[in-house]
Amino acid sequence: MSLNLKRKSRDKPTAYNRPAKQRKIITKDTPRTSALSPTCSSCQNLTLSDWMMVYSFIDSHPNVTQAEIVEHFKSLKSGALVFTQSTLSRKLRERPKMEARINDNPNALSSKRPRVVTRPDVERALILWIRHMENIHETVTGPMLREKRKRFEDEFDVPENERLSGEWLQSFCTAYKIREYRRHGEAGSVDIEAVDKERERCRKILAKFAPKDRWNFDETSFFP
Repeated sequence: MSLNLKRKSRDKPTAYNRPAKQRKIITKDTPRTSALSPTCSSCQNLTLSDWMMVYSFIDSHPNVTQAEIVEHFKSLKSGALVFTQSTLSRKLRERPKMEARINDNPNALSSKRPRVVTRPDVERALILWIRHMENIHETVTGPMLREKRKRFEDEFDVPENERLSGEWLQSFCTAYKIREYRRHGEAGSVDIEAVDKERERCRKILAKFAPKDRWNFDETSFFP
């Protein structure tokens, strides 16, 4: 006797729609923050920008207690800042020092701890040299920065125990938002000043024609 077994049909599963993530719009100059999800309760080291926001809230709410301040920032829907009341009390005592750090370097607001600089005079000279090189459209590389710092340390008679060695360059570039771009081929020998003048000349010529009457060839459409 043969039996015909049939598998019971199942309903087709519904498609899973993953909820879209909300991305924060962060620009190059936006200071970093230690803000967490409101459901997170673990304490974090806040950035200088975070503490400036806390100080601003305190100034605008002078009658709020420290405990209420802690709870307010812990429950922020835009991003919780979790810290204890003892930490807040200590940071209030350190407020003058914290505010003095704002102009230490362009990346100070994103830092969590003060950056230690052994020789401010050498660092200042190096920054001025970098700005000079940028003004004359010259390329600055990592090896050039290391060599230039050595020369400044010689000029300022910096003792051997105060001279930097090792991985100081990464911290320095991060603090002053310096990035290195590698150029290849023709781009490595381009006269930037001549390029700017030529682009301005081309703009004046193209201004006489409607966009539909302009003919782009090769890669010229990438350089309007």
